[in-house]
Amino acid sequence: MNERVIIPIVVGTKVLSEGSDGIGQSVDPATGEVVATFARAGEAEVEMAVAAAREAFDNGPWRRMRPFERGRILHRIGELMLQKRDEIARKESMDSGKPLRDSYWEVDCSARFFEFYGGAADKLHGNSIPLGPDWSDWTVKEGIGVSLHIIPWNYPFQLIARGVAPALAAGCAVIIKPSADTPVTAYEFVKICQEAGLPEGLVNLVNGRGSVAGDLLARHKGVDQITFTGSVPTGERVLVAAASHAIPCNMELGGKSPQILFADADLDRSLPIIAGGFLTHCGQVCNAGTRLFVERSIHDKVVEKLHARIKSMTLGAGVEDPDMGPLISRSHKSDVERYYDIARKDGELLLGADVPTAAALANGAFVRPGLVVGANNSTQIAREEIFGPILTVIPFDTASEAIDGANDSPFGLVAGIHTSNIDKALGVGSRLQVGQVWINSFGVGLDVEFPFGGYKLSGYGREKGLEALAAYQQVKNIAIHHPLPG
Repeated sequence: MNERVIIPIVVGTKVLSEGSDGIGQSVDPATGEVVATFARAGEAEVEMAVAAAREAFDNGPWRRMRPFERGRILHRIGELMLQKRDEIARKESMDSGKPLRDSYWEVDCSARFFEFYGGAADKLHGNSIPLGPDWSDWTVKEGIGVSLHIIPWNYPFQLIARGVAPALAAGCAVIIKPSADTPVTAYEFVKICQEAGLPEGLVNLVNGRGSVAGDLLARHKGVDQITFTGSVPTGERVLVAAASHAIPCNMELGGKSPQILFADADLDRSLPIIAGGFLTHCGQVCNAGTRLFVERSIHDKVVEKLHARIKSMTLGAGVEDPDMGPLISRSHKSDVERYYDIARKDGELLLGADVPTAAALANGAFVRPGLVVGANNSTQIAREEIFGPILTVIPFDTASEAIDGANDSPFGLVAGIHTSNIDKALGVGSRLQVGQVWINSFGVGLDVEFPFGGYKLSGYGREKGLEALAAYQQVKNIAIHHPLPG
């Protein structure tokens, strides 16, 4: 890729290399170099996208296909993703900065979503409801309509697949609004859908600024449902827009996820998991485990081992597959660096890997991973989502104290528990106010099968698993009165 590459707007069969809101640039956060330009949609392109999606849903062939036929096309999309795995992963690493191994995971996970929901397409059963003699009553599940997917910059390819696959399985048409920071692989996604034989207009790509294209789409009366992943403030604006025409939303918002480490845990097993929980993609993960509650008797030992681990890390461009890549942008780097100052105020900051000194990376958005010790759970560093590689380590004496600390947060997305005592693990897990609990783990492979979502400010609705399908369906009840004549 280079700066002459144009990422277009795709609406129905039209591929638009220019938008009415001008042209945007996508920058490699490791080098500061422009890797692509993209057409930015304005009102005209938004109207075209909604019209194409509405036509595809209302009058197109998708809902008239037999469910197993839709499932076969979804499976084909997953197959094509794996065939193009290398190309997509490299573009993702260059566009987002994440290490190459993480980009490969994104492609693999995206393919799994289409395999999973392709298999579910012909199993979306209704129910028979007993009303008594002379009555038959049943429910039918129908696609909700045009589904808008507003995608963040941290996992652009995977988060498109996570929402679009169940939406298509349910019979919907979709509009994808990717982040202006990472538009490149969204276009690869759309091209794969076209190659797989998805009917025209079912998947539309609207690049552009959130304040323009995103807002226009969210307020558009031709949109029937919104799936949003992003920050709490942006999510609140999306909800206000959705409320203007009373449509449902799936909201996956922020997190300040706790990990609880007991003294009886296997540290050789637990510490790499804990480190990955706050360092993956430079900490730019909504469910990052950025608060570590550690039993006091092992606190100093754990801090020493974690500090040694982050000091030995290497930082570099994502395509070089380093231990950790850059943040998404230099502006986000400034936001994260502000928290380093807060960490020094709230406690003691222990820094890790050195920022790269190579000339080619001098303009990159690199920050050093860090541990914060001596800060309690009420401090700013322990309560606010940073979206950077900073772990706050807090000692505890009893399981009840650890539970209280973990729950004392405005967020409630996920939590991790590390212990060799199964009673302790299940007892603590049942008391945590989060949408997902990991025991002796923190994230599992290509985790497509089980539901994901949060409590409190972490949002509502569920992504992944069979539960995700409900967001894209409406339930129709049909009742028949059939008394015997005479």
